[in-house]
Amino acid sequence: MKERIAISLVFLIAAVASLYFVYHGHISQETSGVLANLGTGFIGTALTVLIVDWLYERRRSQDSCRSIAMSVLQELDHAIWVWQGDSRNFDLDELYSRILQAEEDDPIPAYTQNLFMRLATRCVGHLNLKKDDLVLQPKLAQTLKDLSRLELIRDANRDFDFPQFRAILATAVESLSEACDLSQPKSIQLPITAHRITSEEHQHYRHFGRQIDGSQQPIWTPFN
Repeated sequence: MKERIAISLVFLIAAVASLYFVYHGHISQETSGVLANLGTGFIGTALTVLIVDWLYERRRSQDSCRSIAMSVLQELDHAIWVWQGDSRNFDLDELYSRILQAEEDDPIPAYTQNLFMRLATRCVGHLNLKKDDLVLQPKLAQTLKDLSRLELIRDANRDFDFPQFRAILATAVESLSEACDLSQPKSIQLPITAHRITSEEHQHYRHFGRQIDGSQQPIWTPFN
């Protein structure tokens, strides 16, 4: 960007110099015409460079915001999967539905809390490092601010309760999907399982790949 601005300034200076001689220089009419054409051409070139630079920066910022939104959405999906379970493949409707159907007595052990805290810290980093890009996406910036509150998830003085926590997550999925140009998520019917897949035992396995006692995956069977 700085290089393009410098180039534009060079052309503008050349344009001013050319037009100065046209109006104030003692030159022939033929030379005056040539310099007038050069001056207007330099101005056009400078404006073209500035417009192209603006369009390029805008496109780059939009791509940067889309990349931020996708990375945050994927990390949120992983945290919700560890917490709420179900299939590991990315499914926007399933992710959204798991959040909406989460219950207050679903355990959130320390390692699951860490996932939400790490997500919040990443959001703080994006807000600090990409603030110029996020100017174009105020809704995405607000979503990152809301998610950054999750850094306090294990603090006694946190400023949100469980319904607000769930609302932050659900609203984030909606906003991040929009920023990624994905279809808006919708609530769907989730399969019923024989065992509660939000138990700490199941979360431990999903996060560490083993049960709390070190044995193999918990076995559960869906209802017929």
